[in-house]
Amino acid sequence: MLTYFGNQQVSKELFYSQLVDNPPHIIAIDTETFSLKEKIPIGFAIATSPNEAWWFDSYPESDPEIELLASLLTNPNIRKVYSNSLFDLRVQPLIFHNFNVDETNIDDVLVFARLLGRTETSLARLAPEVGRTTQEAAVMLAEYGTKTMLGVPHDEVAAKCANDAMVTLALYHHLEPQLHSLDLSPDYLETERKVVPILVDMSLRGLKVDQDARLLMEKRMEADRAYYKGICEEYDFNPASGKQAGYILAKRGNFLPFTNGKKQYRTDEDTLELLDDPLATVILGFKRANSILTKYLYPLRDQERIYTSYGVDTEVGRTKSSDFNMQNIPSTKSRVGIDVRHILVPDSETFTTLDYSQLHLRFLMFQSGDKEMERVYYEGKDGGDIHVSTMNKIHKPRPIANIMNYLVAYGGDAYTLAKELKTRDLRWCSRLIDEWFAAYPDAAEWIRAARHYAVAHGKALPTLFGRQITVPQEYNKYGKLNTEAMERKGANFPILGSDGEVIKRALIICRNMPLAVQVHDSITVDGDCEFPISELESFAPVRLPVEITKSETWE
Repeated sequence: MLTYFGNQQVSKELFYSQLVDNPPHIIAIDTETFSLKEKIPIGFAIATSPNEAWWFDSYPESDPEIELLASLLTNPNIRKVYSNSLFDLRVQPLIFHNFNVDETNIDDVLVFARLLGRTETSLARLAPEVGRTTQEAAVMLAEYGTKTMLGVPHDEVAAKCANDAMVTLALYHHLEPQLHSLDLSPDYLETERKVVPILVDMSLRGLKVDQDARLLMEKRMEADRAYYKGICEEYDFNPASGKQAGYILAKRGNFLPFTNGKKQYRTDEDTLELLDDPLATVILGFKRANSILTKYLYPLRDQERIYTSYGVDTEVGRTKSSDFNMQNIPSTKSRVGIDVRHILVPDSETFTTLDYSQLHLRFLMFQSGDKEMERVYYEGKDGGDIHVSTMNKIHKPRPIANIMNYLVAYGGDAYTLAKELKTRDLRWCSRLIDEWFAAYPDAAEWIRAARHYAVAHGKALPTLFGRQITVPQEYNKYGKLNTEAMERKGANFPILGSDGEVIKRALIICRNMPLAVQVHDSITVDGDCEFPISELESFAPVRLPVEITKSETWE
């Protein structure tokens, strides 16, 4: 039922005046769904000012007035403001059947807050900045002891949604002027706007599942799991039980750390990989086979397509994937070395994939001005291969050089290196990092400066396109400032933030192509396509070479 929230006397004339005949140039839209998981819209609200909003039902029946909103919602001259636009835009097609909401003129107050350095960017956390309050949906559901908003009184759902829309518009007017004080590239906000509908479209598109390939892999993984479990049963323990696995490994003389609760030994993959005991390898094999089955193969039974929800990380601004995390689906290059991606196939006969080459290391080279890196990338020293260069400089095998290059660019320390190299020798790892720093002195100086800057200023050095990401203060369990964590983020955030900026701009360049999936530094389209390589390599202040591959399955 159409409902007005505000200070005026509701009438048909007011509805037409505010939403049909003379709408404002800026509105805020908020959508209520069954729940965050069940994205079936109950209704939505449109705020015409921070103190006025209209609620429209869309479930079980839609208000007839919704059709009259076409001139408002399809108008590219009217700015539409959201809080979490990726969520709202994804469910809007279920409400508006006869027209498409304009997606060229949108803003998101949560993005504004992130760019302005807010570390808590939920609407409930931001509302007090404009003297308002709003209630999290989870809190409301808990109050009524229900799992969906259908269990909450209709009037309260409508009031909550209308209030959220009004708070969103109030935050827009509060935050938008502050953005002008930031030293961002001129296209920064436009990039944030343009990438949202692209991520929504990819979320709704999904990837086709080859059920024959899935079933074949399922049988193979079940055979592997049974094989590893059979070995463990000979030792009279269940490998699925961390407690039993930890007990038997400790009994065999292995050193195992305790879990945080101190109630049993740790048997996670990182711990098992450090053990020389062949039984640890068996347990690891069981865990990996079981994980592949339960996370990927069983859930995709009888599924024609796999879908995900693309979003943007609230901290550094990189694209992310959830609700079926595409970034975690193993490939042949993944840590587990088991290829699951091959069960996902194109609707056409070919996937064409663009992969940026050594993106993070090129960022580090550019931002630090490291002369040794420039000799490799610009002058072709060591065949233009940075991993060969590092291998020659630190006199270690290529796999170690490869790990070192990326780990240092991520702000890693001796502990994280030890984890990657599967060793407990922290002194050796510390010496390796010192050797890398000596090999690339300008990069080392920039990393040290970035770490110091983060602790001193509470934010990171600028990204490639000018954003300075907030580095919040962190404290350990004794109440002492955790400067190590802040330093690590100080070196890490400018690199990861630049990564997000580049990939979002690349997606926008490719927006008219049949985009299928985006993971890390790669973009895959469905079809035998030609990417605009020159444009994709040259839009950033540093040249970013790409590699193109074509395949019959996702790789």
